[in-house]
Amino acid sequence: MRRSLVEQTRVVVTGGRGFVGSALLARAQRAGYRVASYDLRDGLDICDPSALSAVIEPGDTVVHLAAYADLYVAREHPVDCVRVNVLGTTLVAEATRQRGARLILGSTLCVYGNQPHYPTPEDARPNPSEIYAQTKLAAEQVVRGMVDSLGLQAAIVRFPGVYGPGMRDSLAVARFMHAASEGGEILVHGDGAQTRTPMHVDDVADGLLAVVQHEQFNRVINLAAPEEINALDLARRIVRLAGRGTIRHTAQRSPQTLREFADGTLAAQELNWKPQRALDEGLAATWEWWQSRQPPTRR
Repeated sequence: MRRSLVEQTRVVVTGGRGFVGSALLARAQRAGYRVASYDLRDGLDICDPSALSAVIEPGDTVVHLAAYADLYVAREHPVDCVRVNVLGTTLVAEATRQRGARLILGSTLCVYGNQPHYPTPEDARPNPSEIYAQTKLAAEQVVRGMVDSLGLQAAIVRFPGVYGPGMRDSLAVARFMHAASEGGEILVHGDGAQTRTPMHVDDVADGLLAVVQHEQFNRVINLAAPEEINALDLARRIVRLAGRGTIRHTAQRSPQTLREFADGTLAAQELNWKPQRALDEGLAATWEWWQSRQPPTRR
């Protein structure tokens, strides 16, 4: 995007004080964009149409990241999860459309679930296995319907689980590091063969900024990591980093996505984006940060 257009564009991030949102805002600001955060912690609710309309301005790019994003919380509070992830997204999309702005919906690779073929391209048929992923897919469908029928300008960006300094305590890497740091047990579901593709927060933020800067909208884009790791191997790597902790297998979570491995070709070709941080490098840096926020551990 040309410099003059960057300076004229404001990036509004829902969930702007969150883990990914704050990283994106910092990058957008450094790139020369005007920025604004829309976050519940500041009293700004995505389910409040009046507040959305008051903040979003014509010409904005709205990056919608605010969501119920914890699988376990979503299971315990499915109605709230639907309200925030589906109704909230609908209201954000409609306010964006009415104000003449464009939308980037932050979604998840979880919508693919178990697939017959890998790596999974954007046009694969979704098969979500969790209520969280179902609500994210429903949000995608609403946005796609508004693109097709109402003229909304929108991109949908699916990315994997995110880790790195500042991560939420509920994320797998955080839970594993918490257990290891206390010399406790890391709980691995089933035999631990299920795979994921964790991505460092800096790479996710860079990928989202690349979408902001791209002029082609109305498509689905994977932000895909090239390193696939199973849960047991991830636990072992964190035990090695910590120098303590043990691993215990527990009952397999049901339903469970057994493999996650998405195709990142479109992002590489269209956005000139690929993740830059190797998993071992990112985990080591994250472990250093984790130690810095913990009181000394008695051994």
